[in-house]
Amino acid sequence: MRSELLASLRVVMRGDPMPKTPVSPEAPVTGSSGYRSKPLELQALHRLQVKNSKLENDASSAVASPETDLPEAVWDAIEERAAFCAGIVPPEYLDTWARLNQQKPLRVSDEEWSGALDDGGRFFDAWGALAAEWGWTVAELFDVPRQGERGGLLWLIEGAKVEAFGPDHASLDDGRLFDRETIGGEKP
Repeated sequence: MRSELLASLRVVMRGDPMPKTPVSPEAPVTGSSGYRSKPLELQALHRLQVKNSKLENDASSAVASPETDLPEAVWDAIEERAAFCAGIVPPEYLDTWARLNQQKPLRVSDEEWSGALDDGGRFFDAWGALAAEWGWTVAELFDVPRQGERGGLLWLIEGAKVEAFGPDHASLDDGRLFDRETIGGEKP
């Protein structure tokens, strides 16, 4: 009995799955057998890499997004969302829009995230092509509000309707007016 216990302990310490023991009427089930997860302090941690750099100035790099080892299912969901939105969302915004739909940013509530997605969908239906034509950057549209900063336009709409949109401004039906220079990301 002791040798069986030592063998089981070695398996657990190496992190290998426990062999399943068959259940029979003579052997009652007394505990769970099978895979046991590693304690939290022994699980592998993945280093975050920031995709943004102050040296890069193109529109696609204006938003910092952590590159982590996401499960393949998440990548598949992002690609599926991008394919679904390809006819509505301009190509320069498509990847960021698909990621935003699949991953809630840190420091925003579920309600804020849901609102930004609803507002963004209506915005791209009505104004997406013009935003791309006028060169609105990913940061000006998508930057997540943080540490007292306002964030991008999609986070500022807050349920209102974009009534007028131009190369330098956005006007909402509730009377708010946003100047392009004052929203989203760092300016060169």
